[in-house]
Amino acid sequence: MSNDNLNKRKQWTHQSFEKDDLSEIGLFFKKFYLGMGEYGSMGYFDWKISRNYVQPGIINLIKDNGKIVSTASLTPKQLIFKNQLIDIAEIGDVYTDTEYQRQGMFSLLGNETRKESESRDLNFIYGLPNEAALPGWIKNKFNIIENIQLISFVFPLNIQRRIQSKAHWTISRLIGSILSMLLFSYYKFKKLLDRIDRSILVKELHQCPNDWDDFWDKANKPYDFIINRDKNSILWRYFDNPNKYTVIGLYRKNKLLGYLVYRIINDKYIKNTVIADFLTLPGYEYALSSGLNRIIEESFETGVDNITLWCIEDSKFSEIFNKKGFFKRVKVPVIYYQNSFSEKVIQSRSFHFTIGDSDNI
Repeated sequence: MSNDNLNKRKQWTHQSFEKDDLSEIGLFFKKFYLGMGEYGSMGYFDWKISRNYVQPGIINLIKDNGKIVSTASLTPKQLIFKNQLIDIAEIGDVYTDTEYQRQGMFSLLGNETRKESESRDLNFIYGLPNEAALPGWIKNKFNIIENIQLISFVFPLNIQRRIQSKAHWTISRLIGSILSMLLFSYYKFKKLLDRIDRSILVKELHQCPNDWDDFWDKANKPYDFIINRDKNSILWRYFDNPNKYTVIGLYRKNKLLGYLVYRIINDKYIKNTVIADFLTLPGYEYALSSGLNRIIEESFETGVDNITLWCIEDSKFSEIFNKKGFFKRVKVPVIYYQNSFSEKVIQSRSFHFTIGDSDNI
C-alpha cells in the first residue's frame, strides 16, 4: 500500500446531508443495501429524517470527489420510561461502499452521529445492528441490553423456493405443495385448539381512531420501557410512511382492545409478511389471536412464504405466538450507547419491543 493511500485514509471528513443529496443517497442504497425489502429511497429518508414527528433526524455522509461512499443516519424517537416521556434516538448502521471499507469510516460516522445526538439532548441512543456491524459498535462504547430478550419468530407457509435451490423444479414443486398443505393443516389444527373469542371484531384501520390516545394511555402502563405509540407517533410511523402498511384494530363493542400492523415484502427470492407491531390493553392479550388468524389466512391466500415478527421472549404475547404455531428463531441484539443516563434505562424490568421499533422495516 502506498504512502499516498495511507495519507488519504487519514483525511476523511464527514458532512451533514442536504436535500439535494437525497436522490444520490437512494442510488447508494439501491447498490449496496442487502437487507429485507427496499431501503433508502428519496421518499423514505424525506419521511424518516426531514418529516420526523419528534424533530428532524440526522444523515451524515462521507464523499470522495462528490461521490457518496459512506453514510449513517439517526432517527429521533420517544420512549416511555417509567411513565415519563423522553426524547431518544435510534442510530442506524453505517453503510460503506465496498471499495472504501476498512478506512475508519465506520468509527468516524458512528461517533460523529452519536455526538450530534447527545448535543440535542437525545441521551439514550439504541440500535439494532446487523451481524457484521455489531463488533464495530461494541468497539465504539456501545453494548448489548441484556435485559431485552428479543426473539425473532417465524411461521413458515411455503418452503418450495428454498427446496428449488437444492432439487429439480418438478420435485421441489411437488414436495413444496405437500409441505404447504401440511403447514396449512397444522395451522387449522392449532386454530381448533385455540379458544377464539367470537366477540372480537377485526377491523382494518385506514386512519388513526379518535380514541387511540385513550387506548395508548392504558396499554403502556405495564411497561417500564416502551417506545411511544401515541396518536402522533402512530400516524407518522405507519399511516404517513411511504411504504404500505396494513393496520388492523381489535374491537369489542366499539372498544379498541388492541391492534396489529403488518407489511408484505417481496424480495427477489422470497415473499414475507412482516408483523411490524402489536399491542393490547392489559389482560386482553388473547385478542391478538383473532388478528393473527386474519394475517395467516391472508398470507396463505396471497402466496407468502413466511410470516415473521419480533417479540420479547417472556411476554404474554410470546405465549400467544407459540400457541398459534410460530417458531422461535434467533435472539435479536439491541445495543445502546453507554452513559450515565442509559445505564438507568437499561435496568428496566418490563419491556415491549417489536420490529416496528427498529429501522429494519
